[in-house]
Amino acid sequence: MSNEPGTEAQPSTETAAAIVDAASPPSRAESKSDAIPITTDKIYTEDDLLIHNKDGDLWLAIDGTVYDLTKFSEEHPGGKKILLGVAGADASKKYRKYHGDNILQRYALEYKIGTLRVEAKKEPGRLFSIFKRRK
Repeated sequence: MSNEPGTEAQPSTETAAAIVDAASPPSRAESKSDAIPITTDKIYTEDDLLIHNKDGDLWLAIDGTVYDLTKFSEEHPGGKKILLGVAGADASKKYRKYHGDNILQRYALEYKIGTLRVEAKKEPGRLFSIFKRRK
């Protein structure tokens, strides 16, 4: 290298090509294979969940996450009958009784289909019944 003015070091042809390749956008083929999957979390109601309660159409919720376990029901170590007993419902309590988080972590990505929206149940008149006058 020379320290004279106007004679700055130029990158080699290989280095310049690598810089251009790194700065250019990937081709369509590259971008499809290297794409980061985008997941959209669909929100289901308890009514949506309720209709998927039979063999061949088995959904359940655990801790607010909805899973489609239709295919997994054949592989479940405890048997399909156990899953059918909680199909179409929130199975969090029964799940926690027999399993730890490690099971969910193992299968969640494969079977998760969305999130359960839990609506507050209204009991009309119950709050104000406390204030009714006694005769």
